[in-house]
Amino acid sequence: MAQWHLDELHAALARRGWVVGACVGDGHAISATWALQRAGDPRRIYIDFEGLDERGSLPVERCYACAVRGTDLSLYFRRRGADVRAQARWSDELRAFVADLDQVAVADEAGS
Repeated sequence: MAQWHLDELHAALARRGWVVGACVGDGHAISATWALQRAGDPRRIYIDFEGLDERGSLPVERCYACAVRGTDLSLYFRRRGADVRAQARWSDELRAFVADLDQVAVADEAGS
């Protein structure tokens, strides 16, 4: 992953009304966690950033994927590449991830 993955994910979340809170890692199983929340909503959704190699947990800027805690929803951080199709694939997957995140929030609300 590169910083642009984080920037684009953060921007896509912000466009949908999500505010990214704490960015902390445990130094072992996950590289970092973003706590997401919407204004006026006390519930939080957590995105865990995955980045392990033979030496342990990578910094968040070098992660290769993220997943919404407690769900099967995940996003792989693809290479941007010079290929227009590769760029479109990343954009489509990012858009779908954020839209599915909205559905997780709605389902969580129905279960509350």
